[in-house]
This record gives sequence, structure tokens and C-alpha cells, in this order.
Amino acid sequence: MDPEAGVVFARSAEGAAIALGLLKCGRIWLCPVCSAKIRHGRAQEITRAVVEWIAQGGQAYLVTFTARHTAADRLASLMDALQGTRADKDAGIKRRPGAYQRLITGGTWAGRPDRGVDGIRDHIGYIGMIRATEVTVGQAHGWHPHIHAIVLIGGRTEGDRKDKRVVETFEPTDGQLAMWQDNWRATWTRTLQGINPKYRPTDECDRHDCPCGGLGHGVDFKRLETAQDAKKLGKYIAKTQDGQSPANELVRGDIKDAKDGNMTPFQLLGRIGDLMGGMAPEHVAGHGKLPWLLALWSEYETAVSGRRAIEWTRYLRQLLGLDGGDTEEDDLDLLFELDAAADFRDGVQIQQRAWHKLTGRALDLAVVEAIEGETLDIEAVTELAVNAGSIAGAVRQLSPKEVSDVYEGMLTALAERREAAAERRRQALTDNP
Repeated sequence: MDPEAGVVFARSAEGAAIALGLLKCGRIWLCPVCSAKIRHGRAQEITRAVVEWIAQGGQAYLVTFTARHTAADRLASLMDALQGTRADKDAGIKRRPGAYQRLITGGTWAGRPDRGVDGIRDHIGYIGMIRATEVTVGQAHGWHPHIHAIVLIGGRTEGDRKDKRVVETFEPTDGQLAMWQDNWRATWTRTLQGINPKYRPTDECDRHDCPCGGLGHGVDFKRLETAQDAKKLGKYIAKTQDGQSPANELVRGDIKDAKDGNMTPFQLLGRIGDLMGGMAPEHVAGHGKLPWLLALWSEYETAVSGRRAIEWTRYLRQLLGLDGGDTEEDDLDLLFELDAAADFRDGVQIQQRAWHKLTGRALDLAVVEAIEGETLDIEAVTELAVNAGSIAGAVRQLSPKEVSDVYEGMLTALAERREAAAERRRQALTDNP
């Protein structure tokens, strides 16, 4: 981030080494390190939103959407069916909506304001939702992409776009909720049937009194309950029926253990790394041979490229009084904010040339191990740098205040370079309109 400042490893209150000053890729789909941090930050953000909304008197539901699939189905096709296709202006390809987009379009949902006819969204007081897409894969049934969405309802709003505001909360009736859920189940099933009959959720049901009517096995609704105790702790974070945080259920794909023999993408990637590192297949978590795993990872990279893993309804953040966004730039900003928010004990500053020599000899992990723990071993870090060909003065121990000051300078330098780059782009457009 700042060649003059080099690299700083700060030690958190828990003793973990946090790398400051290194640019991050911010790839939520592909990078285990960045994904874990981004999803952690997003989970906190979503929790705040849900708690705030329920505290205002609104309601929240965790809704999960799935499609039928087999080992023969390709991930890109399944993602297109759920999320829609991506536009390509250069190739003249227009975006085609998927089953998710169909849920919130059409007169039945939106009503006909010009005729004074309310739609389902008006009846339930829909104000928006937060969507996260998750992917798992297994040998028996292949790719299994699915969508988790926290849907916020029970609000009446006035205004439009950025000027929209909540003026009232209310509790939808059982009939209104049933109308909404039946509509989404039917729309989801009908849309998948139209895209590819193979994707249509199964009609089989073990319950004779199941309210899905044979249409609901691709859509599951869970009401999020909040416990409030004004005399003690005030309000608690909303929990799903199984006691998990709805925000974690929504976005923390990095910490989930895939069920029924399925692997998450990072479990798949971990097995690839272990096998390529020479470990015996029977001693490695997961399943599958290396060529099959490599082919899956390549397919996964292609299928998720250009897609958003987590997305909020436009203007929902502003409606709830929150800042932020869903772009890759927002994810990078979140990474830097999370690093800056840590409570640092102390740290180590390593000059840029020394850091390059350390990484060139694959000693970066050894540096982290020397920093982490109850006591920072500055002598060990210095010895590693000297053995890599640097001078002892290339490593310096920092106090907590020095860590914060150095990192603040790094962020300032990065912001200045970003602004200079943006100005160059603006000037280039002016010179070559």
C-alpha cells in the first residue's frame, strides 16, 4: 500500500498477527482470507440491520431458495437459472432475469399504482431484502447453488428512491403472509420449470397437511424472532429457530461445513492444496481425486465471475440509516476498516525490500508464527530477515500507538494514489472523448 512504510504486522488483543500495509485482492468468491474477513464484516452489518428493523416493529424472514439438480448439471447454468444471466454489451447480449428476479416483478407483486390497486408487497409492507448466494458440490449430486435472503416486511414508506423513508410499521395478517409465501413458492417453481424442467423443485412431500401444496420444496421460510429485555440487556440479536445468527446463516459461507458429503468451495480448495502438497488422499478432508477437483474449481471460478455474492435491495441501507455498498470497492474498503478497527497490542514494521526477500524464501509464515502468541518474538523476526539477506535495522518493533499512526499514514497514502489515478482517468476521457 505504501512502499515507504513497508509492511506492518500488528498483534491483536487475542495475539493474532494482522498484516497491515499489504494490498488485498478482496475476492469474496475465491480468496479464503479475504472472504472470511468480508463475510464477517457483512454479517455484523446485516445483524445491525435486522435488529434495528425488528426493534422498530417490523418483521424479518430468512428465506432459502433451491433448485433441483444432478451431477450432470453445470454450475453456470444453475446460477443463470437462479440469479439470471449477465449482460455483455460488447457481444450484444442482454441480461436475462432468473427465478430470483421474477419474485419481485409483475403486477401481482407490485400492484398497479396507476389504477389504485395494491400488490402483495403493499399488503405485507415489503421494504427490501438482503440476498446471499452459497455454493456446495458433491460427487453424487453435483453442484448445489442456493440463495439465502433476509426479507424485511411490515413497513409503510413514503417518498421514492433516496428520499424514501419508513413512516409506520405494522404486523401483516396470517392471510397476507400466506398469500406472499404461496406466491413466491409458485413463482419460483414456475420460473425454474420454464427455464429448464429439470430444475423444477420436487413435488413429493411426506406431510399430508403441508401448506406448500406441492410447490414449496424449493422455498423455505423462517420467521426471525427477537427477544427484548429492557430491564437487563435491552435487545438481543434476532435468532432463527435453530439458534444460529441469521446474519451468519446468510453470509458466512467460509465457516460452513457442507452437509451430506458436499464440499464448500474452500473445502474443495483445501483438499486441492493438501493433495498437491503430497498428502495421501485418505488423510485429507473431503473427497475426490485431484484432476476432478481441479476441474471443479476451474468451473467454479468461471461460473461466479462477475456475480455478487451478497446484495442488498437498492436504497435499503439508506432506509435503515446504514452506510456502505455491495461493490468490490466496498468490500476492499470494508477489509481496511476491519483492520483499522482492531485493538492492537504492538507490532513489527518490516521494510519493503526485506519483506520481498522474506517472501522470496517462503519465510512469511515463519514471520507470522514469531509474531503471534502471548509474546512477540522480535529477535526471531529479525533473525529471519537477516538470514534472508537483509540488515537487522530492516525490522522494527512498534508500540500500539506507533502501529495506529503508521497504518493511518498508509491509508492516507493509498487514498491519495487512488485519487491521483481517478484524476488521470478523468483527464484521459477529457483528452480522448
